[in-house]
Amino acid sequence: MAGHRVLRVTAWTAFSGLLLMPSAATAAAPEWEKVPTPTLDGLGVVTEIAAAGPRAAWAAGIEDASSSGKPVMLAWNGRQWQRQELPPGTGQVVDLAAAGPRNAWGIYLNESGSPALHWNGTAWRRVGYPAGVRPTMPSPLPTYLQIVSAAPGGPAWSVGYDSQAKKAVALRFQNGRWVRQKTPVPMVSASTVAVRSAKDIWIACTCDIPGAGPTEAMLHWNGTKWSTIRYPSKEQTYIAKIAPVSATSVWAYRASTSYAAPELMHWDGESWTSTTIPASPFAYHFPTLASDGDQGAWVSVSTVDDDKSYLHYSGGSWTTESGAGRPGTAVWIRDLARVPGTRSIWSTGLPSSLAGAPFIERRR
Repeated sequence: MAGHRVLRVTAWTAFSGLLLMPSAATAAAPEWEKVPTPTLDGLGVVTEIAAAGPRAAWAAGIEDASSSGKPVMLAWNGRQWQRQELPPGTGQVVDLAAAGPRNAWGIYLNESGSPALHWNGTAWRRVGYPAGVRPTMPSPLPTYLQIVSAAPGGPAWSVGYDSQAKKAVALRFQNGRWVRQKTPVPMVSASTVAVRSAKDIWIACTCDIPGAGPTEAMLHWNGTKWSTIRYPSKEQTYIAKIAPVSATSVWAYRASTSYAAPELMHWDGESWTSTTIPASPFAYHFPTLASDGDQGAWVSVSTVDDDKSYLHYSGGSWTTESGAGRPGTAVWIRDLARVPGTRSIWSTGLPSSLAGAPFIERRR
């Protein structure tokens, strides 16, 4: 990505006051297609997306963001995106997970706490966290990460923080409610969780490891027992997303709280390696990560004067792609999700500026 310039942060509001400057440059024909969505009222953006299969996906965002702001939930039925009604009083949904047409979860915010939502095939209903537990937020960054995850036909897991006990907690959705789960070591904080199956769960945390104290590590559940997997730590960084591929292949996105470039990490079953994501270290990028359905991974960057916002890593090298119908346009990508069992990728974002229309794109 030589010569790329990327989005610089100028301010942060509840909706991220980012300045994007489009250019008239012409880009190559995109491999992504824009999928029509219901019109959002006023200033809006779709920030989260999750897929359970080719005919079951959800996207969440907010509309009228310049005034009171209203949460939006969209559902994909294999043919089109449609609005779904949320329970009265629902706040902005900050993460989504999906296991099937009748099983999806959302985590939202409100003044009195941070309840969760569950889709049962007919309606969304509230299923709050245990008392005293709130979603994990990786301070000092004002953004939520992958804090709920599920696998098709499998369980849903989440990570939260018990402010009274002053520790992070792992939660599993069981019998219609979130239940605390034991971990092999106490978690000081937990940044993200990823579920590939009932026998493949990953949590990134700062863990209180005996003899070592607070240490960056991954916790892995194999269906029978937990293991603690260390990785080379770096100051002012954290694991933002995890994408398990198999028992011997796991991708992780390591973000920075400073101006260091983000990294794509890989676990081969024995050790971790990493490669720098080709993006400016002076940019803020919403951490995004998805397996490509083979042996590679997709991430994204926020651009200023071009539309090459999708980055694919495979075979030890990077390639870039642009979205549909926006040659030379700056892009702000918020989330990526692979459709399980396929190589298709969903994306959410916003082109040009905060006044631009939000989009959902798909790469088949």
